[in-house]
Amino acid sequence: MERVDLLDAFSREIEVLELTDDTMIYAIDQKNEIKDVCSIEKMDLKSRQVERLISLDYTRLWESFRTYSQMPDFFYAVNVLQDYRLRLRKIDKRTWENTTDFLINPEGEIINIYSLNEDYMIITDEVKGGPEVFETYGLKDCGKRYVNVRYLYEIATARKYPIKDSHFDSLTEDIFVRPFGGHMSVIYEAFYKNEERDDKNGESAILWVPVRDFIDRVKAGLDAGFLTVAKAGDGGFDYVRIVEAGQDQVLFRGRDRTRRWEEIIRCTLDFQRTPAYELLAGYEVPEGGRVIYDPGQRQVYWSLDQEDGESCPVICLTDPGRSLDYDGQYGTFATMFGTDWLVTTYYDQVFVKEYEYHEYVAVHDLKNRTVETFAGRFEKGLNVLVLLRSFLAL
Repeated sequence: MERVDLLDAFSREIEVLELTDDTMIYAIDQKNEIKDVCSIEKMDLKSRQVERLISLDYTRLWESFRTYSQMPDFFYAVNVLQDYRLRLRKIDKRTWENTTDFLINPEGEIINIYSLNEDYMIITDEVKGGPEVFETYGLKDCGKRYVNVRYLYEIATARKYPIKDSHFDSLTEDIFVRPFGGHMSVIYEAFYKNEERDDKNGESAILWVPVRDFIDRVKAGLDAGFLTVAKAGDGGFDYVRIVEAGQDQVLFRGRDRTRRWEEIIRCTLDFQRTPAYELLAGYEVPEGGRVIYDPGQRQVYWSLDQEDGESCPVICLTDPGRSLDYDGQYGTFATMFGTDWLVTTYYDQVFVKEYEYHEYVAVHDLKNRTVETFAGRFEKGLNVLVLLRSFLAL
């Protein structure tokens, strides 16, 4: 494990886009009085040398890079215009050139976009409900004034194909495009925001369909053709959630709320699209507190936050030997780095022009039994902890 101190490296806010043990790619605001300008830079964490990859005008740090992690070879710099149209500039991650620039006219207000490939994307659009909308998108009238609709967007023609599938009805979403079953696939996590409603209706599910099949079916006016990875009711689970999707597998968790029991399961597919399941961990979840999932370390933690000066327990549900306690004055448990460090975060009052609350990070050295605190925030890689200055003040 390595700790990299970049607390004094930047004078403006950055958004980390990629982090490996050796390099960090990030977007950073450039000072400009007239228009929002960002650059994307790459830093060698060993030498601290910086290479500017591309500079983009009219680009806001927190909204413009939402598609960066969706595709391996490209992303869209996204700008929301005053009339709610989206301006998308396609950036090639290999050459860092702006290869395409186009506008998308929303039906209402675009909430999310998900790249399927270089030609198509799924768009979630918030629109005013009504009989025509419900019929077009195959939705039930849920009594809400505004509803989320989803359509397949064909970039070359700007044509929108309504996605009619009951799994999209009134559900919160998370959509991944990852290799699964030997294909690039749409992996869809469907659930209600209110988990109690999942208990009652049992409608949470993890679904998948090859991207090519999805596009062909939606363009033909058919449903999306989703196949099931897991759903509420399977194995006695009240609800299911994705932990990690990628590398031709889906890791998911299923919770039996009555027994307070949870399992982490790996799903893979053979060439006949037959799912195979492997139980990776099973554990009882204590009442109250928070459950923190760490796919990188393949661990699950439970933490109970306490007041200053009180002992805060951190229980490793997947490996009880890693469990420990820390002093509550250092805030909220954030993550563990193997058996080396525990990281917590908190806000502390400081005086600038008036009293403000600034972000702090505490790094607990588990071997030397020491704690260091830093005014800032952190980013976590597989084997690297990067400390960054925070410009957030409350």
